[in-house]
Amino acid sequence: MENIEIINLWKQYDEKLEKSLSLNKKIITELQQQKAKNALRPARNYKILVVFIGIVYSALVGYFLYHLIPFASIFVNLSIGIHLLIMVIAVGMYIRQLVLISEIDCSENILHMQQKMAKLQSSTLKVIGICFLQFPVFATWNIRLELIEKNPLAFWLVQLPVILLLTYIGIWFYRNINIKNMDKRWFRMIFYGVEWSAIIKSGKFLKEIENFEKI
Repeated sequence: MENIEIINLWKQYDEKLEKSLSLNKKIITELQQQKAKNALRPARNYKILVVFIGIVYSALVGYFLYHLIPFASIFVNLSIGIHLLIMVIAVGMYIRQLVLISEIDCSENILHMQQKMAKLQSSTLKVIGICFLQFPVFATWNIRLELIEKNPLAFWLVQLPVILLLTYIGIWFYRNINIKNMDKRWFRMIFYGVEWSAIIKSGKFLKEIENFEKI
């Protein structure tokens, strides 16, 4: 009889201990989730500022281009047009990133948050890579057909190599700005500000939850 009572007491103790551990685990998980969401706030604020500035800047460039088209050379118009297009794409991607942050902020599911965080990291990297693709336009806007005719050597031996070099640099960065290179020095020199630091910090909190749940 005493043995049965002792066994029952142990069972009750185990049940209480399991409930206590489960509750503690839930509380810790929720705290880490909240930390992850709070860590994204600087990135969200930064992206809101970028979107605002980007919209204003794109509108000004578009207005400038509209009035410049009849007077400027095809190279000027094309260069500014490419620059404007990339800026509009970048602003659109930043708006999408704000949507992802909002979805992370509203989510209570760890897997869902991690999936959205992965998309946010990828998009943050991709938008910078896309911006690098406009490098060549900084060497094409000043091209003049009459200059090519009058001084072809200067164009073929100086300006064209510069354009090709900037094109190579732009494509190289576009292809190499990815999560696999985040430990490299040049990568850390580009991604060191509030935006990227906040995303990395939030991702670490989610990773801690994942590791904790495996225990």
